[in-house]
Amino acid sequence: MNNPFEIRKVVGGVILTLLWICTFLFIPTSLVIDWAGDGSTTTNFKLVVVLIGLIVLFFYHLLVRSNPETTKLSWTAALTISWLALIIFYPFKDPTNTAAGAIGFFTLLGGLAVCVLWVRFFSDEIVA
Repeated sequence: MNNPFEIRKVVGGVILTLLWICTFLFIPTSLVIDWAGDGSTTTNFKLVVVLIGLIVLFFYHLLVRSNPETTKLSWTAALTISWLALIIFYPFKDPTNTAAGAIGFFTLLGGLAVCVLWVRFFSDEIVA
């Protein structure tokens, strides 16, 4: 029997997603990159690392060749882990956070997307 799913790509995507989430959790926002050396041109280091991690995650899924169903499964696992991390670690009840309501709304929509994607994979009609 030929299994169209390649578990290596899914596991690699999960590991890269966990590393990407760790950049949100463990890099403080106070770190900056001083481009000019005098403090006039700075960039938030956390933002740079998060963007580089997102680019690495995207190109991993784009360039590692596998069955399209495996790529979809890997993206679904990455979205699920990211959504769970948002639910667990985002400070929704912080009184100084003015965007908590909007982020909560889009988190609910993301949860709907996660459910719809997993229903697709758990249905019996996937033909490879």
